[in-house]
Amino acid sequence: MFSKKLDPELESQLLSLSVLASLFFTVSGIVVGLLTGSSVVLFDGLYSGISLLLSYLSLIAAKNVNADDSVSFPYGKSAIEPFLVGVKYLTLIVLCVYSAFAAAFDIAAGGSDVNIDVALVYSLISSVVCAGVYFYFKKASANLESDLVRSESYEWFLDTILSTGIFIGFVGALILMRVSMEEWVPYIDPVLVLVASLAFIATPLKGLIQSAKELIGFQPKGKLVKQLNRIVEEVEKENNFDSSVVRIQKVGRTVFLEIDFIVRPDDFSVTVLRQDAIREKIHSQIVKLGYRWWLTVAFTKDEKWVA
Repeated sequence: MFSKKLDPELESQLLSLSVLASLFFTVSGIVVGLLTGSSVVLFDGLYSGISLLLSYLSLIAAKNVNADDSVSFPYGKSAIEPFLVGVKYLTLIVLCVYSAFAAAFDIAAGGSDVNIDVALVYSLISSVVCAGVYFYFKKASANLESDLVRSESYEWFLDTILSTGIFIGFVGALILMRVSMEEWVPYIDPVLVLVASLAFIATPLKGLIQSAKELIGFQPKGKLVKQLNRIVEEVEKENNFDSSVVRIQKVGRTVFLEIDFIVRPDDFSVTVLRQDAIREKIHSQIVKLGYRWWLTVAFTKDEKWVA
């Protein structure tokens, strides 16, 4: 059964790489954006700046989440992860909305003058480096179970798309200049900002909703739930139980799993030793799925206790 695993050392290495790469693009994007007068390059730099701050917070959060639980904090720190991911996505949404309004005002004001040559070279370098970081993240984290790394990886994917879009836009500006359509060139930069802002806002909005669901306690959907239900159904059939009730909650990298088996009224063979054997079998199967587990398995002959 294929599953992803927890690897705190690899997770820390990837988050550290993201921090350093974000620092480079923050400084270069803001400097080049101010020197060339390009709002879209400045947007790229600010996007990287937010990523830098949040990547650093992700690194700190990962160390805290991976630390052993203490007596004063016995139920884990799983909520740190979805909370931080939610903050990250909310910040990106605010940036996209602000940039979209600023770009709309620039378009209404007649566009903006930009040093196309310098911005073109920067966007080309940015596209190549961002793509390299993204593909490295994708390969290195293929078997890693970490929402923090997953969100970082997707940010680099978005940054690659943004930088590539900027490059294509500036190439288009050069073409307009060559065909004597210079009057349209000032609109290229704000239009790129507007398109990028509107295109990027959907993904962080979706991520924010998912983080909120985890914090509120919504039951997850998808492959994980199907796998867990299949494991419980097999145990139910093997032991000839009347039925079972499964409750699942995923918070960050921790999955809280509660299973209640309804034992037949005439079945007196479910001793404490047999109960523990069933728990051990379930545990041995779910750990293969990755994540951290908080497992509770109960047995009853009265359905009112599982309602």
